[in-house]
This record gives sequence, structure tokens and C-alpha cells, in this order.
Amino acid sequence: MFRFGLTLFIVFSLFVSSLNGAAPPADKIFPDATKGFVSIQNLQHFIEQWEQTSWGKLLNDPLMSVFQKEVQKRLTERMEQTFGIRLDGFTSLPSGETAVGMIAIPQQVPGYVLTMDVSGQRTEADNYLADLTQKLAVVGVTRAVEPYNGHTITSLTFPAPKVQTPRPLGNTRIEIAVEPIERKAYYMFVHDVFLASDQLALLKLFADRLAGSSGRSLSDVEAYQVTMRRCIADVPNQIQPVVRWYVEPLDYGESVRTLLRGPVVQNRREKPSIFSILKQQGFDAVQGIGGVITMQTEEQASVSRTFIYTKKPYRSAMRMLAFSEEVTQGGANYVPPVWIPGDLARTSMFNVDAMTIFDNIGSLADAFLDEEGVWNDILVGLRTDPYGPRINIRDEIIAHLGSRLLGLTRHTNPITPGGSSLLVAAELKPGREPAMLSAMEKLFGNDPEMQATQYKSHKIWHRKPGGAQSNINHSTPNWVDFVLVSQRSILDDGDGSEPFFPNGAVAAAGGYLFVASDAAFLKTILDRTDTPAESAVSALSQQGDYREVHQILSGMAPSHRAPFFQVFGRAHETIRPKSERFRKGELAQSESLTGKLVSAVFVPDAGSGTDRLDGSALPEFEKIQHYFGKGGILGVAEPEGYFIKGFTVGR
Repeated sequence: MFRFGLTLFIVFSLFVSSLNGAAPPADKIFPDATKGFVSIQNLQHFIEQWEQTSWGKLLNDPLMSVFQKEVQKRLTERMEQTFGIRLDGFTSLPSGETAVGMIAIPQQVPGYVLTMDVSGQRTEADNYLADLTQKLAVVGVTRAVEPYNGHTITSLTFPAPKVQTPRPLGNTRIEIAVEPIERKAYYMFVHDVFLASDQLALLKLFADRLAGSSGRSLSDVEAYQVTMRRCIADVPNQIQPVVRWYVEPLDYGESVRTLLRGPVVQNRREKPSIFSILKQQGFDAVQGIGGVITMQTEEQASVSRTFIYTKKPYRSAMRMLAFSEEVTQGGANYVPPVWIPGDLARTSMFNVDAMTIFDNIGSLADAFLDEEGVWNDILVGLRTDPYGPRINIRDEIIAHLGSRLLGLTRHTNPITPGGSSLLVAAELKPGREPAMLSAMEKLFGNDPEMQATQYKSHKIWHRKPGGAQSNINHSTPNWVDFVLVSQRSILDDGDGSEPFFPNGAVAAAGGYLFVASDAAFLKTILDRTDTPAESAVSALSQQGDYREVHQILSGMAPSHRAPFFQVFGRAHETIRPKSERFRKGELAQSESLTGKLVSAVFVPDAGSGTDRLDGSALPEFEKIQHYFGKGGILGVAEPEGYFIKGFTVGR
């Protein structure tokens, strides 16, 4: 059920078109119980602009033809076997707006609904569906019809797979159920609107709404109104967005979890969902997130605008995001420090209130670790245990941090599963570096698992090679282990016995506290921290692509507010490792979200008879890397929430 709905959401949202007045706007058809919504306004306009983007040009490159055929073949096989859906001829059907969304009505099973305006195309649509049912009948799909309020509902029943063997999905300990699952899909026409859903009750609800039944619609939802109004207000008058989207994140996530738990083996211990935890911790203040996308109509190839609508006052852990006026309007410095190298894949710069985050994160940590008071116990143990470091984390570390936080990502050659280097740098308040060095000595000096290595004039703290891992239950746990155990508990119910970054390193220099995923990357940063700031600029600042993106970002922010974060990224650098690993057949084993999505869509169930997608059909990345450009993102805190704007441009 979930996979069918997910595929409707992913696939059908690609084939959408403009409103021509023959059908009501989709946001007036969808009810106020809509938790996720996507609409692309004009098919022809969308295609024309898409083909002018670097992505569109890439897909039309003859070098991609073999890979395109491979993807189309595998995706078609996967969809036919799992969902019974064929795409051939589908794109010619819509003549007006098409939208797809997730509906979650209390006490009912959540589901997905597709609406498509086929005005003037009804004959073509009827012929397509008749041909579809004939083709599906060959593989055992049965068809039934029933009348409903003067219209006809067609139901398709897909036979359960012959073999369905349990298999893990990534590292989440989720397994597909062994029991055969019979799948159903429903569709009907109401005048010139085509409706499709995985839930019969939802199909009937939409038919009633199109027939004139009363009830609040998505367009009546305050969060939807605010997000759309804010984003569209930023779009130049002569430009029409080609994509609109909206989601109520916690309710949507809980609805997806409900669908997942039907066919999922109960292989993980029962505990509150991440979505219920976030609600309890005040993140239900996020009422809705929505946005619009334009393509090839502004100076940039495409621009996305997103607004996160929140209700104040914030409570509990949500107070971490209550940025002060000093942070949001204090003239944040986004000039790269002198020590930033020029060969990065991504550079993120944030303006945050470290003390506010620290003072409000405790209840969230307790909730994720499912043990009330554990955060405070850790802090008290670090401060008072006679065998511990006897350090006050708040006063001796957090109090020294300024408002500037940077994140750097660099990919190395050759590409390997662990080939990405990450570094986080927290700016120190003026004159606080000696105090931070003393705090690090106090924190790590007597830790049996940590050691210091002298590198030039700097001291680097890191784990001892081959050392045993800490047990989070001992009286004064290593603070790094606490963070790692927390992260594993949140992500995959792991026990935290293996650190995420076994080669990680920490140092303080040049007015910053550095935490890196590997010591080698940290050393390249430390080499430049001794350069006098007044006599040098960062290598990144000298790069032409960075200067271009920075100039565009400077003109994007609202003049009355300073951004609280800014990101620069090179698509060819961020995509290169994924592309190369995919060519080697390694991406499906990745712990990243991308790897898990590839695994879920293209890696077949055992016994299904379908081959794994052959990544070797993808061209060598060097031959297509010129299609991948650069881009930037910025975020601004506003009275009603957070406005985020991003863009991409060619190389």
C-alpha cells in the first residue's frame, strides 16, 4: 500500500500541467486534511524550461542514452511487478493542472490521491486506460467497476508477488513482510477531472468534492496560505512558478510511518516515533512548509523559494530556533575565513546563538534516548565526578563560542564509501582561544581513549588507534561517545558501539574550535590558520565560481533582515562521488539518504526475477561533469517563520 502510494507521489508529480479554467484549482479540490501536496503548473512550459537547464541538457546527451534505457527498463519492471503501473502514453493525457497529495483523515488509513484535468482529452484518456487494463490483464491484474453518484469507479487488483523474502533496508532494521500483499488501485472520471487513489474512501471523497459537497479545502488552511503568499510575493511579477508544493512535516511523517508499519516486520523495539517526540518537544510550532520553483526565468537557471511557517511563542526544545535580534540582524559575516581551502564541495556558514541551543537541547536528548534526565546526568557527571574531567561544559566551552558556525565538505580521490571529509568550525569570542585550549586539556587529558598529537604549533586531540570503545553507561562517559550514541539511537536503534568518525580530530586555532571527521583534513586547515588575516584571503574567496554565487546571494536576501545561514555548493563535486560509487555498484550500500532511496527503488527483492540496476551504463563522470554547475542557499528568520531561497546556475 505504502509503496503504491509513494510511487504515485513520485511518478505522477512529474507529469503535470497548467490550470486552464475547466477544473477547479487543485488546492480547492484537496481537503484540509492534506498533509503533502505537489503541483506543477504548465506541462509545455515546464518541459521547455527543463530542457534548457543543465539537467535537461544532460539527459538529452547521447552519452546518457544507454543509461536512460537501462533506468527506464528497470523502473518499468519494478513498477509493473510491484505496482502494476505502465507509463507509456501517460504524458500526453493532461491538458490542465495535475496534482498529487497525501491525505490523512483521523480514524482512516492515510492515502495518496492524484487529480488531473483532462479537458479536451477525455477520449484519449479513455483509450489509454482501456489499453492499460488489457496489458495488465496479461500479468494477472483483474478489473472491476461499480457505479458511484452517476459516475463509474474502476478498481484494479494486482496479484501478490510469488516470492517476497525479508531483507533489511539500509541500516534501519526494517524488513519487508513475508506475507503476500494484494494491492489495489482505484480511478474514475468526474466530468473532465481524472482521479486516482490507493484508497477507495479517498476517491469517493474527492468525487463528492468535485460534485459540490461542502468542506474546508487545502486553500483554506492558514499555513498553506501563509507559505504560498510569502513565496509568491518574492517572485517577480512577470514570472509564473512552475511548481508549487506544501507539507505539514510531522503529520506527513507520521502518516507515512503508519503506512510503513502495515507490511513491516516488528523487528525493532517499540518506542515513540521521531514525529511524536518532536511534537512533544515543541516542534509542532512548525505549522507547515511550502514553496514554489521557477526555472530558466530569472538570472539563475532555477530558483526555489521555501517558507517555514511557525507559531510563537516556542516551547521546550523548539526554543533552540528562537534566534535573537542580535543574531538575525547583527550584520552576519559571510566572508570566508583565511583558512578555508578552495577545493571544497560545499561550504555552509551559519549565524547562531550557541548558548540558546545548548540551554534548550536537553529535553530533546532525553526524549531521543528515552531516559528522562540523562542529559543533565551527563553534564553533572562531567562536572562533579572525581574520576572525570571536572568540567562545566556550559561555562567552560559553550560560553566561549561566538555566533559564527561553519561546515565544510570535501571529497577525495579515489572515491570510497568513506571518502568524504567533513569539518565543523565554531568561532570563538575574541580572546577566548587560550580558555578553549585549557578546556580541551581538561576534557580530554585524562580520557583513556583520547590522545594528543602535536602538529607544528597546534595540539590535535583524537582517539587512540585501535582503542576499545566507551560504554555509555559508565560514570563519566566520553562526551564524543554520548553524541554518537544519541545520533545512532535517533537514526537506527543501534547501540553506538562503533563511532561514526573513528578518525575524527579536534583542535582550537586561529580563533576557532575545529571538529573534523579525519585528522588529515584538519591539518590542511591548521596549516593556514597561522596566516595573518590582514595580509591574506581564503583560497575559496579567490575562486571565480564562489564570487559569482556570493554576488547573486548578496542580491537575494531581503534588505531589512540579515541571513542566518548561507551555503555555497559545487554540484559537480557533490555528485561526483555518488556517480562514481553508483558506477561501481556501491551506492545501494551507502548509509546516505540517496543510497537508501536507490536501494528501495532499484534493488529488487530476493526471488523477484529482476536484476539490480546496472550502474556501469552510466558514463564516466569526467565526460558529463560540465553539465553540473554551482549554486547557493540563504535563510532569513522572519516574524512568521523562516524564508529560504536557493538557486542553481551552470558552470
